[in-house]
Amino acid sequence: MHTPRKPDTRTTLEDILTTRICRSHEDIQRELAKHNIVITQASVSRALARIGAVKTHLPDGTIAYRLHKGTVINRPGTNLNRTTIANHLAERIIANGTVIVILGKPDSGRLLGTYVDDAALPTVAGTIAGGNTLLVIPFSHKNYLKTCQDLQKIFPQTPFTQNT
Repeated sequence: MHTPRKPDTRTTLEDILTTRICRSHEDIQRELAKHNIVITQASVSRALARIGAVKTHLPDGTIAYRLHKGTVINRPGTNLNRTTIANHLAERIIANGTVIVILGKPDSGRLLGTYVDDAALPTVAGTIAGGNTLLVIPFSHKNYLKTCQDLQKIFPQTPFTQNT
């Protein structure tokens, strides 16, 4: 007897976001359920971050989830991973002596925040993401330079400016 293969959540989600308009996590959950994939809202959020999906404005002014325009999916011969995506999305890092700001492509702040949070840098107290911006807050002023060095290591291709 043949057991049906469980659908691949990542591939299915990528297909959904490139072929349908999903304005909410609930829309995504409904679309995934049509493929016999049942996941929680929290799992949807993590899956969106893993594939580089962002909220974007549609021509009618509403907001929907889409794969980031710079994200390459299933292109033969590419080594696509979170590091590659994060480094592609980050455009500039600006340090002012107190906090560090990472500026990225439109709507990339959440993905960049997930990437930095997942790096678990010991000198980072927290991050705040929104739009194309990620604010990185060191634990203290004495951790500031080490935080800058650590961010330069995880974003080696991103121009770094220190404005102190």
